[in-house]
Amino acid sequence: MNKVALITGGTSGIGFAVAEDLSKTGSWEVNILGSNQERGEKAAASLSNTTFYQVDVRNYEQLSSTFDQIFNGNRRLDFVFANAGIAEFGDYYATQPDTGIPPKPDLGVVEVNLDGALYTSYLAMHYFRRSPESSKGDRNLIFTSSIGGIYPCELSPVYVSTKHALIGHVRSIGKRLWAEGIRVNAICPGVVETPLFTTSGIYISIFPKETYIKMRIVTGVVSQLLSGTDIVDGKGMRVGNDEMHSRALQISAKTFFFIEKPEIHDEETQKTWNVMMALNQ
Repeated sequence: MNKVALITGGTSGIGFAVAEDLSKTGSWEVNILGSNQERGEKAAASLSNTTFYQVDVRNYEQLSSTFDQIFNGNRRLDFVFANAGIAEFGDYYATQPDTGIPPKPDLGVVEVNLDGALYTSYLAMHYFRRSPESSKGDRNLIFTSSIGGIYPCELSPVYVSTKHALIGHVRSIGKRLWAEGIRVNAICPGVVETPLFTTSGIYISIFPKETYIKMRIVTGVVSQLLSGTDIVDGKGMRVGNDEMHSRALQISAKTFFFIEKPEIHDEETQKTWNVMMALNQ
């Protein structure tokens, strides 16, 4: 029986490229979610074993209904790619009039990049738990974060805040869910030539071309995460199969690197963190 994948933001960019890779194997039933009906139907029609669902990830009822429909049609879920995201185009630093209360900022990027991803994570956990016992250890929840989830970015502070939050989420839930046979990880690519990137002439004009990442590098990292095997990064760091969870993988133009959590500097902090992560239980 084929494995089942659900990909948000799956009609273009990284989501579509991963869907295409899975489709070519012939061993996956691929479900791509997106908000644009025309683009989604065209994307699904170009791939085998692929179905499109028009979904706004900000709408929990819509998203949960789609998860339920996909699960009930297959009685399993093996891979959820929380990939949907939008860029930040507003000017967070804009000077407002001296008098009166400034207008409410546009935080739509938070609703898509963070709220939508947390809804996706919550639903993935539920349906993974209902999947066949034999799939434990091979269930994968992967988030698309960003290089901006690791390093600060003055250009887009709200977008970067959402991507930092995703890495915190992955590191917080990964250990607990791995105990249930669910791998949780985040990919953190730099500049990938996707519609999200190219629709902004500002961004494409400021990043040096040598920093651009080929899509095959990104999809190759996702494929390695799905393989369930040991993985070696560009620094030679090896992470074994049983430790492949709660990870942030920064993807650069030529390779990728495991990014470790910040160092703990004293005993008191270590004790505090042990409680935070239930390590004393």
